[in-house]
Amino acid sequence: MMNFFREQKLLTGLLLGSLLVLLLGVGLIIYSNNAAKEAAQTEATLQRLNVIANSASEELQKTVVYADVPITDVKPEDSVAKVSALNGRIPEEGSADWCEVMMVKDAKDWTKEEQSLFAKNCI
Repeated sequence: MMNFFREQKLLTGLLLGSLLVLLLGVGLIIYSNNAAKEAAQTEATLQRLNVIANSASEELQKTVVYADVPITDVKPEDSVAKVSALNGRIPEEGSADWCEVMMVKDAKDWTKEEQSLFAKNCI
């Protein structure tokens, strides 16, 4: 039998080539099936997450008392009182009084430096 393969090199090459093509085809079929399963799992996960997100959004909307009123900065009343007690005096940056002044100041008016100082000294 080995003599046949040695003498018929063309047929041997064709046979080996055919086997390789068959193996490649089987491998591609297995790969595509796995890819399809993965895609289906990803889609199912996304659907579950969307359901959770929608549910959470609905629950959040139920907790909103005045849905048509936008949420603004919250200024603690005790901070407002402490700032009023300063009588216009400007406290040293980073001090406790300065932190109270920043709590009353509108967030849109804060500078980057003030944000950084507040994070370092007041939180």
